[in-house]
Amino acid sequence: MSRQGFRTDAAMRPGSFSFPVVINALNVVDPEAGNKISRQTKLLTATLLSFLIMVDGGVAFGSAGATIAACIAILLFGLPHGSLDLEIVRREHRVGHARMGSILLLYVGLAAAMAAVWQFAPVFALATFLLVAVVHFAEDWAESRSAFLAQGMAIALLTAPTFLHLGEIENLFAVLSGRPEAAILASVMLMLAPMSLAVAAVAVACLQRRGLTDQAAAGAMMLIGMIVLPPLIGFALFFCLYHSPRHLGTALSRVGRTSRSRWIVPLVTLAGIGLAVILFAGQSRPDISAQFVASSFMTLSLLTVPHMIVPVIVERLAWRPIGASASVNPDRASH
Repeated sequence: MSRQGFRTDAAMRPGSFSFPVVINALNVVDPEAGNKISRQTKLLTATLLSFLIMVDGGVAFGSAGATIAACIAILLFGLPHGSLDLEIVRREHRVGHARMGSILLLYVGLAAAMAAVWQFAPVFALATFLLVAVVHFAEDWAESRSAFLAQGMAIALLTAPTFLHLGEIENLFAVLSGRPEAAILASVMLMLAPMSLAVAAVAVACLQRRGLTDQAAAGAMMLIGMIVLPPLIGFALFFCLYHSPRHLGTALSRVGRTSRSRWIVPLVTLAGIGLAVILFAGQSRPDISAQFVASSFMTLSLLTVPHMIVPVIVERLAWRPIGASASVNPDRASH
């Protein structure tokens, strides 16, 4: 089975974990569910409806407090989904300590390279982050069995806010990059939004036709949320209640809910939050909410790049334990 296929199947297995608590409550996926709506999608829908009611009631989600709360939620419930990357590599490729050290250096080096790009070319860094996000979020829709539909869904989720909240997206990008010219990226997203939403609608229909009612419903709910809700709130809803639990469930299925994984997840998550604190202290933005936005999304970008690239590099190299002969795993050696 290919790595992508494995991810897809594993993401459909049930998984639970004690940190954060919300992920345990979601019962991430149920392979026996068929056309049933999962607890995850029910929670997502209920939360979306609650936010829509609050928006209609005039709740100011554009306030500094709401912005800071959204950023904290994104870090607290989003960072855990990549915390088991290196543990997956160690277990599935039987990598020894020396090579694990090399992989860790590669992970840190890629994060440092992304930090340097933010420092010297922030608009380019933001564009790169958006492109990487499209590739990453497309993995959530692999069940559509079409890379075009999966990528269209991912693009739609990122561009949908520009329909009703173009000004907020432009301001968000300017705050994140520290450059007013970053607003041009929002204009590009607005141009892509109609076509990508049309593709996303086809993707949802295909999921429904294949009997994946739960995922089709979740996709439809998230598209509505990304269009109607303020951008940060909509993204937090998607990232915290769908993308991150789904990928953490995959990771836990691959490494097992062992005592080792139980301490790795919170420890690595705290390290990621520590990185956000360092970035927060090192940034200069006009107010504290802008400071939170910049440090939170930079942290995501610094961790997402190695999160995406390192497993691919290891898979391509098909590393075996140091000193192992090619005959130990002839299938892998033939890759």
